[in-house]
Amino acid sequence: MRHKTSKKIFTYWNNLRGARIAPERTEIEPSDIRDLLGDTFILEVDHLYRTISFRLAGTKLCGSYGRELKSVGYLGLWDENDNMKIFDAVQQVYEHAIPTVIAHIAQTEGGQFLEYETLLLPLSNGSSKTVRILGTASPSQIPGWVGIDPIINNRIKSVRAVPLENIMYTPALSPNLPIVENEPSNGPRQVAHLTVFDGGLEK
Repeated sequence: MRHKTSKKIFTYWNNLRGARIAPERTEIEPSDIRDLLGDTFILEVDHLYRTISFRLAGTKLCGSYGRELKSVGYLGLWDENDNMKIFDAVQQVYEHAIPTVIAHIAQTEGGQFLEYETLLLPLSNGSSKTVRILGTASPSQIPGWVGIDPIINNRIKSVRAVPLENIMYTPALSPNLPIVENEPSNGPRQVAHLTVFDGGLEK
């Protein structure tokens, strides 16, 4: 992970989960991550209708697309050629509880381009049959046209999985904590179509 927003939300999520594979969705407190809410979203996976859509989306994120994203299909934000890769990445998150980082290029209606980083984090849904995923999408910079020239497409640069067994736990509950250093990496390895970087956080 390269972006500050991704690192903060990851630290918050990691602290909430403790020794578990993922925190409960009911444990997410908006007041704890108020400075991150604009870029934060929750996806809902409906197995009956086979859809992945936004349950909630932050104001900054909605503004960058020039529309309200609640209930909008998630795959519709991505280039058609990348739809299956995004579907597979989301599936890895909710079926195997693997946090996933997606680096991508956003294209605007006016033909401008901006690098983004999306982080998808698994949530435990308890007895509910509804699957939800916590996510954040943040740009590498914020040029003046963001919020004026809406994003109409995203192309994937890379998809990286973060295996939980290599993530260290910090006993606190604050998104402002420093990022925990991890054990040295033994290099990337493949898990299905994903490139896994042992150790988790990328400097």
